[in-house]
Amino acid sequence: MKTITLGLFLLFTLFARAWGCPPTKVPEAAPEAQAKEDANKEITHSAPSPIEKKHPFSLLVFGGGYSPSGNQVSLESNVKYLRRIRSAMGLGEAEMKTFFADGMDKGRDLQFFDPSFRIPEVNQIMAELLGSTRGIANQYRTNKLAPDDKSSIAAIDKWIASRKRIGGDQTNLVYFTGHGGKGDKKTPQNTSAYLWDNARLKVSDFVKKIDQLPKEQACVFVMVQCYSGGFANVIFKEGDPKKGLSDHPRAGFFATVHDRVAAGCTPDIREKNYKEYSTRFWEGLCGESRIGKKVKKPDFDKDGKTSLAEAHAYVVLRSDTIDIPIKTSDVFLRKFSSLTPPRDAKEKTEPESFCLVGEELKELVKGASRESKAVANGLSRKLSLNQPKRHEEAKKLLETLKKKRASIVAEKKKHDEERGKLKRSLAARLRKKWPELKNFHHPTVISLYRKANADEVKQTVDGDGSWKRYQELTKKSREKEKERFAIEKKEVLVMRLMRELETIVLEKNLPLIADQETVKRFETLTKLEQLILPD
Repeated sequence: MKTITLGLFLLFTLFARAWGCPPTKVPEAAPEAQAKEDANKEITHSAPSPIEKKHPFSLLVFGGGYSPSGNQVSLESNVKYLRRIRSAMGLGEAEMKTFFADGMDKGRDLQFFDPSFRIPEVNQIMAELLGSTRGIANQYRTNKLAPDDKSSIAAIDKWIASRKRIGGDQTNLVYFTGHGGKGDKKTPQNTSAYLWDNARLKVSDFVKKIDQLPKEQACVFVMVQCYSGGFANVIFKEGDPKKGLSDHPRAGFFATVHDRVAAGCTPDIREKNYKEYSTRFWEGLCGESRIGKKVKKPDFDKDGKTSLAEAHAYVVLRSDTIDIPIKTSDVFLRKFSSLTPPRDAKEKTEPESFCLVGEELKELVKGASRESKAVANGLSRKLSLNQPKRHEEAKKLLETLKKKRASIVAEKKKHDEERGKLKRSLAARLRKKWPELKNFHHPTVISLYRKANADEVKQTVDGDGSWKRYQELTKKSREKEKERFAIEKKEVLVMRLMRELETIVLEKNLPLIADQETVKRFETLTKLEQLILPD
């Protein structure tokens, strides 16, 4: 029996995995009783080491998948990359804890895809026509990180307890690389991070936990999961913007907004294909890509150093994904500032004193941060936008791109409809010849995968060229999906530009609306975002 390469199948897989969210609905979390039992186990602490006492940072890395099928090799690679370049970022001597997937369990918890792997054609025929191709090319092994613990609520609780005991004024740098889930209809920004065994950590619950940390310990978060923008609300009490700002110093950088999926998770073993948020973020901070290529570190203010905010701006400019990266100050401004004058504007907030997104770009960027200027001008060049009123021009381009994408989707739908009809016809043909296919464990069905019978299966579906036609339609559909995806990524660049222009306006308008204490809190927040890692 001939075997086929997975070229086309891989293309489909890469598109399906282009988002950092679970491919299927994640089951409900493990029983709370067990989680409480784990969390209430006696915690023993060793005395803080000299490094813990003297280094300004402490690192927590957690994540991985919620189960083996959701624990892609790229997540493991993200942790390996950070470990490799942490010294180059000045974090080599910092204490670091890693909670990943099932921890040190020897079970095969990690999913990977090897492009050299071959699948017999009969297996693909059966999967395409009678079952599902999802995961058919994936393999599994145990993770190789030797983590300190599994990714769990109990492990996070122990880490918090340890950080409380050590005390001091170290900054906690918290990196989550895994999957995320949406918030519900009533609280859409209360999104989740998925932990091992299908556990969910909601923003509100996470904030309650980190509220236990000493106020002297600032926290900086880097989170790359789908809907990660919900976690930017860690700056608010209980993670709720309606309840006011938290008293704890916190800042963070997130792959995307609270209501969008993120790029990232893939079982593909080829690191050159990894394009998720933290790949660019760490690259900007250390000057080395995950495949070892030297890159110029961003230095928009020309001070010879790269801040966290500059690394974030670098991602917004350089990332070729569907992400719309945000930081905590973006969320702050959208809570306390406005793009338009309030109706009850007083003397200090006269309408003419307000900055509006409709103004010309040269006026908008006056007084803006170096990072915002770099993003606004850089994205404009990428999109070949040059009209004075840049926000208006970007908005028109976005509408044009949406129409173009809709046209491509319509063309793809035609291929899919024909393919669907053909699939049903071929499936009926197989079931008519082998009624035993009603139960895939039937001995006759199992025998169909042997060479002689496999040839008969192939002849049954392709004797008149139907299977070949099905494959042609599949290829055409994937080509259209590739075109659609390219348009969507361009749309995202436009949305990033529009959002940055709006952020510039919101920052300018903040002192005209908010009280002095709120403005001061914003300045404190941005100072934390502009933090520079130790040399």
